[in-house]
Amino acid sequence: MIRIHRTNSEHGDFVQLVSRLDKLLADLDGREHDFYAQFNKIDKIKHTVVAYSDEMPVACGAIKEFDTGTMEVKRMFTADSQRGKGACHTSFD
Repeated sequence: MIRIHRTNSEHGDFVQLVSRLDKLLADLDGREHDFYAQFNKIDKIKHTVVAYSDEMPVACGAIKEFDTGTMEVKRMFTADSQRGKGACHTSFD
């Protein structure tokens, strides 16, 4: 069973999952990582989610507000062990 928790960018499990995402992106981006990393800060993001499987954090995502009419999807990550298992088809708490 997957459980989704709404939170913010200060939540410890969100920060931990984003750290894993950043390590993955550093490997994928290679020398260009420093350029892209400047756009991926997580400070002050008010709308984030963390997905849990058996109470373990396994996925996350966020939307960052730029103004009253504009938001951007940010920091989407799913642990390798959970990919393809339908975490999007669940309810929120």
